[in-house]
Amino acid sequence: MKLRDTDLVMREIDGETVLLDLATSSYFASNRTGSFLLQLLRTERDRDGLVSELAREFGISPTEAAADTDTFVAVLVEQDLVV
Repeated sequence: MKLRDTDLVMREIDGETVLLDLATSSYFASNRTGSFLLQLLRTERDRDGLVSELAREFGISPTEAAADTDTFVAVLVEQDLVV
């Protein structure tokens, strides 16, 4: 999966990332953890890769990283921000 690359603008502001969906005129803001995942999703990634990178970067368990990744990606899918 990766971030959609059409009608989507991404900007980092004060350590958070904001996505503006030009197709729907809606925006999505993420915290530091979400910003890290969004940066990874600029290129094609699979779930296991996201989980392991998140666990490594933030020093958390793979179980916690998996739960956080699944929750975050589910929101991105719900808002049609990934392909």
